[in-house]
Amino acid sequence: MKCTIMIFIFIALPVFGSVHETLPSWHWAYDYIECLQIAGFFQDVYQMNRPLTRGDAAKSILETGYQIKQNQIELSRSDLKRYKCLASEFSEEIRSIQGRLDSVDVLELGGHLIEDVVQHSDENVKFRGVYRSRIHVPVGRNIALYNGISFDQYLVDDPDYTGKEWRGITGYTEQAYVNARFGRFRVRFGRDFLKWGPGQSGTLIFSDIARPLDHFSGSLDVGPFRFSYCLSRLDDWKLSAALQDSLGGSRARRYISCHRLDARFFKGRLQCAVTEAVTYGGVNRSPEWTYLNPFVFYHGAQLNESGKTNTFGSIDILGYPAQRWQVYGSLMIDDIQIEKTGPGDLEPNETGFLTGTQWSPIAGTTVSAEYVRITNRTYKTPNSWETFVHRGVPLGHPQGNDFDLWQAGWTQWIGSKFRGEITYGQVRKGEGDLFTPFDTPWMNYTVKQGYSEPFPTGVVEKQSRFHLKMNYYASAHWGLKAEFQSIEYQNYQHIKDENENKLFWKLGVWVDGGTVFHMK
Repeated sequence: MKCTIMIFIFIALPVFGSVHETLPSWHWAYDYIECLQIAGFFQDVYQMNRPLTRGDAAKSILETGYQIKQNQIELSRSDLKRYKCLASEFSEEIRSIQGRLDSVDVLELGGHLIEDVVQHSDENVKFRGVYRSRIHVPVGRNIALYNGISFDQYLVDDPDYTGKEWRGITGYTEQAYVNARFGRFRVRFGRDFLKWGPGQSGTLIFSDIARPLDHFSGSLDVGPFRFSYCLSRLDDWKLSAALQDSLGGSRARRYISCHRLDARFFKGRLQCAVTEAVTYGGVNRSPEWTYLNPFVFYHGAQLNESGKTNTFGSIDILGYPAQRWQVYGSLMIDDIQIEKTGPGDLEPNETGFLTGTQWSPIAGTTVSAEYVRITNRTYKTPNSWETFVHRGVPLGHPQGNDFDLWQAGWTQWIGSKFRGEITYGQVRKGEGDLFTPFDTPWMNYTVKQGYSEPFPTGVVEKQSRFHLKMNYYASAHWGLKAEFQSIEYQNYQHIKDENENKLFWKLGVWVDGGTVFHMK
């Protein structure tokens, strides 16, 4: 309790920003930005390449403000209120971009507090909180240093959590990086969020649901294009006893490299991107220069190099074919078979695709729909350490593989402060999983016999999901939230005719703020 009170008092102070500080995935501003993007504004950013920086958001706010003053665009009354909320939140960054804020050495301290009352099905009501610290040091106009530690009580209930627990609280460094920008170049080194691709239920490459990666990343903007590069070392993979004997070690090191080309056309109304990623590792395996090179075609290198790797790529597209109408799609290819020369070529294709739309018939109202399908064995190979997860959590779509889902949603703003969202969807989940062994049943067949398998595989678990979320944004510094979720299962945990119904509700409050010290 003492810790909670101290943080609460500490964060109730005014907040200052920096153009190079990233906007974390949990920040309330994304709800406002996404609403205005569907309305036709804030489209001058790469929407499928996140996180944004506070400077990115401030630049868009300035551009929109200029268009309003020149009568080039007209916002509805409610959209204008949301725009003003964003302009207030990023006022310091706007002043910095305009050159009206002196460049001085400062130390910014702050935090973010979430206090919830939650209940899962028949369990007792619990109190859970997330307490985030914030230390930010802007170095001149080009560099920013940032550190954010998260004390998260929710992880105590997470079976996939692999860290330490102390008296019902878990803690880890959520963000710790140095960000720098010099003209068209951006460089980041450290730990931070990463989200690539479109999607409401998740994205196919990086969905930012796993713990933020320790990585080095850079990007170059040239005209309508942005080339991005990222490399990281994932958590070590614990090997089975059999593999320990054959490979001579208990753990395999794991690495990932990826590059991406984003493009924006027609003032951001059409955006597309191509991504390629490679995961590799092994006992005592070191990072390889080939995959540290941002300009190498990874799949070509895989075919010519002796080391085992897993490469996959994606094509993303997002567009606005009409006013207040957004469509998007993503295709990911992990492995496809073209030739049919032997049993190994009978392996089913490992792919995934996602498509969806959002339509805003009137200001503040959005209707959405989405479909996702990812085949069995996608995101993994016979080498278990190449599985596309970090600390037991998928790096790609939250559902993993061997599933499909559809969902429809309704989002409604009332004024500029209240946001409600209702989502209903169904999931079909096969017995394949990111953590099940990679089997090869097709090797028992000849090319003439052929091989096929159902989708999803095995006993299919079916889920009917209803989700209700409500948020009240009282100001940039505090708000209220409520959430209710119901999931009805058929063939629960892939047991035939086993049915289950799970309920979840949550009520909470969040507070955000900080203070700044000038260093002379």
